[in-house]
Amino acid sequence: MTAPSPLFEETLLFQEESKEELIEEILRLRRKNEALEKENEELKKKLEKFESAPVREPKRKLKRRWKKLGRPVGHPGVTRPIPEAIDRVVEQKLEQCPDCGQTSLTLLPSQTEEHIREDLIPARVEVTQFIRFSYWCTNCKKVRQAPHHPDEIPYGHLGPNILTHTVLLKYLHGLPYSKIQSVFKELCSLKVSASGLAQALQRIAQWLQVEKEVILKALRTSPFVHGDETGWKIQGIGHWLWNFVNQNRALYQIQKGRGRREAREVMGPDYPGVVISDFLTAYDRPGKRLQRCWVHLFRVFKRIRDPSPEERLAFRKLRRIYQDARRLDEMRGKLAPWVFIRRLRRLKVRLFDLGWEAFQSIPLKRLAKRLRKRQEELLTFLEVPGGVPSDNNHCERMIRPNVIFRKISFQNMSRKGADAHEVLMSVLQSLRLQKKTPASFFRTAYLKHRQGNPTPLFAIS
Repeated sequence: MTAPSPLFEETLLFQEESKEELIEEILRLRRKNEALEKENEELKKKLEKFESAPVREPKRKLKRRWKKLGRPVGHPGVTRPIPEAIDRVVEQKLEQCPDCGQTSLTLLPSQTEEHIREDLIPARVEVTQFIRFSYWCTNCKKVRQAPHHPDEIPYGHLGPNILTHTVLLKYLHGLPYSKIQSVFKELCSLKVSASGLAQALQRIAQWLQVEKEVILKALRTSPFVHGDETGWKIQGIGHWLWNFVNQNRALYQIQKGRGRREAREVMGPDYPGVVISDFLTAYDRPGKRLQRCWVHLFRVFKRIRDPSPEERLAFRKLRRIYQDARRLDEMRGKLAPWVFIRRLRRLKVRLFDLGWEAFQSIPLKRLAKRLRKRQEELLTFLEVPGGVPSDNNHCERMIRPNVIFRKISFQNMSRKGADAHEVLMSVLQSLRLQKKTPASFFRTAYLKHRQGNPTPLFAIS
């Protein structure tokens, strides 16, 4: 026996109702139908109006500044500190009253107003003539000549102060030679050609090569070193500027290639320390320690404009691993050795599992491949004690002056200019890392080496 259909059951229900109830139900359904048709017409009009309207790009939401500029309202006043020494005192006195002309005036010391000002003395060129007398030694039977003066550059027409300021204006402030020439002419009426300044800096670099060698030796004996590279040109031909730095020294080397051979020429094949770098294969060293930059690892997610749920989840997992690793590094020495090793093994397992997940996103597939290949080089900063950084940000900050130099110049027009850039920029940035005064160092070092003393001023340790 078959079950009754729904239509048959509804028909039985209507047969049980009276005629008045059926009429009332029909009227109710008619009113409901009219209301739905009216609502449908309104929605159609809104749709036509929306489709005919021009497409407007969404307004870009401006980022709010997290902090107001300046100090908070009501803070105590701050002014320029008073100099320790005053070179000149100017007194302004009244001989007579400016209104009535009375000459007998009474001095009021309590109402004396003082004003201290600092200013520059107009510069001028000082021309110095060095005379070295010759003598006949009756004992040796030879002609003896007086030595060079400590402030004399043998056979040099420009003084040490001019050359030192040229180095700073060129490599610290990024001015081209033509503007340096203009600065000297306007400030102190010094006439010098741009090519003369360029050749002078090349000669300085030759004499300061011993200082660069000290920086190189110090880097090769340091426990860790950062490495990075950027594009460079010599006479319009593409080269690479290599940058190797630690916390106290910086070394720059301009070379033709970007491979392993160029990297090993700088640090040597037997460097025992840890090299911190990005994921460029030129820094690979079989059997040696490497620390790959975690910031470069997270840049994979920054390039994704509209991340999917899978990509968001992978980002959270990777970030949590990195945060746990940083927290473990901060607790070094506070935990028992076996506890530290156990937690380090757990981090390695989590990295291994993330690298072998079956991702569908193409960027995540690349990330997983990188994790599988470089997972032993991501937690070196935990395995090696001594404060090894987990990122390469320090090296990128130290290579930034060269990037600015590249944007405002044609880089180098000769190999001699490139060699000068290597030496002078290496010495300058090393001095800045050690918080030393570059002007006095360049002046003292150049005079010392130029007069025949090869002992470097930089200390190896």
